[in-house]
Amino acid sequence: EVDELALKAERAGGTVFGKPGEKGGWMYGCGFADPDGHRWNALYMDMSKMPKG
Repeated sequence: EVDELALKAERAGGTVFGKPGEKGGWMYGCGFADPDGHRWNALYMDMSKMPKG
């Protein structure tokens, strides 16, 4: 869904400034700006893979 959202934002005239990708083995996200310049982040966190500690 993160990938879809980044693609939809780009197709609607926005700019993806943080390409979708994995971070830390348990998060996946992206960052984009809408056509008005507002910045947004989409983030998925798999809590079952979150480091314990």
